[in-house]
Amino acid sequence: MSSFGTEFSIPIRIYIEDTDAGGIVFYANYLKFFERARTEFVRSIGFELRQSMTKQCNFVVHEAAIKYLASAKLDDELEVYTRVQRLRKTAIVFDQRALLKGANKLLVKAQITVACVDMETGRPRALPEDLQNVLN
Repeated sequence: MSSFGTEFSIPIRIYIEDTDAGGIVFYANYLKFFERARTEFVRSIGFELRQSMTKQCNFVVHEAAIKYLASAKLDDELEVYTRVQRLRKTAIVFDQRALLKGANKLLVKAQITVACVDMETGRPRALPEDLQNVLN
């Protein structure tokens, strides 16, 4: 297991489609925001997810632990942070946070485990070597 300290972030603006009838972000949408941040993080380190799919490798969320602390509302701007907490043979554990931009107020925090699986069998497989090399 490894521990990593570098954080990556992306901005997210809250649109009407992200909110419920009360004008606050629907809780499940934070999972989408976290997915975008993880994808952009991986892209920022030079790894293309499409490339791994040509090698019959897919990434799936294996586990998610989420704590909701406060709500974002329509037109709010968020900063969504991603950090690799642990690198395992077949998975990456991410720490993620969504903060209200400007106020630096923590809204949601999560620990998301993303597993690498074989596209044909759906069984766990080792992370691609090039991804491991970049993360190490």
